[in-house]
Amino acid sequence: MNEFTIITTIGRPINEVFAAITDIAQMPVWNPGLTEARLNGNGPLAPGATIVATGTFLGRSYTTHQVCTDLTENTLFATKTSSGPFYLEMEDTYEPTQDGTRVTTIVRGETRGFFKLAEPLVVRLARKQFETAYENLRTLLEERALSPHGS
Repeated sequence: MNEFTIITTIGRPINEVFAAITDIAQMPVWNPGLTEARLNGNGPLAPGATIVATGTFLGRSYTTHQVCTDLTENTLFATKTSSGPFYLEMEDTYEPTQDGTRVTTIVRGETRGFFKLAEPLVVRLARKQFETAYENLRTLLEERALSPHGS
């Protein structure tokens, strides 16, 4: 299994950062790999809730289902895939800092199918995509160009 960590410091309060990241429908605004993300069903985001995400990676379209495995307000948001071309476990932890909020993202995963053939490349590109996504999020929140549901 491959693993990498991304640490992003965002110059906004922890409640705004947490609200933005857990606003599932807004994920495609800051994550360049996603074209759509939504909660499956009518319930709130909570452990056990399913997220359906559609996107492209290496020129191929994909749809994946993720299950929220942990959610503690302003502290932790974790998911794992239950279908799709990647097995991914993601865990975001949030810590207040003097300058705002530090988000530590741990990504663990492995590829399946077509993507397995180029796994080392896929891991490098996935890391770059996640780094870009969190940098986009930082910029949007600091410029107040993204309105998370909880603020």
